[in-house]
Amino acid sequence: MTNIFIANLDWTITSEDLEATFSTFGEVTYAHVVYEKDTKRSKGFGYVEMADTDCAINAIKALNGLEVNGRNIDVKIASPKENRANRRSVKK
Repeated sequence: MTNIFIANLDWTITSEDLEATFSTFGEVTYAHVVYEKDTKRSKGFGYVEMADTDCAINAIKALNGLEVNGRNIDVKIASPKENRANRRSVKK
């Protein structure tokens, strides 16, 4: 399984859109656009999990930088949760 992070998504993109797009490259086991808890508005990023690593790499290469609804999307391998900075603990 390969987990893919997609950023700079247009606010109208849905989880179903992600699944349809990535499934052209191989089996998608999970697709999810992240939404604000209170407003239910897209945060502009999402995740896709693909069963086959080679298919995932092909999807990343083909889709990274692609313009979708006027925005160039950023597509890359998702970093494991434990390797991400805890944004809530960072003070501005």
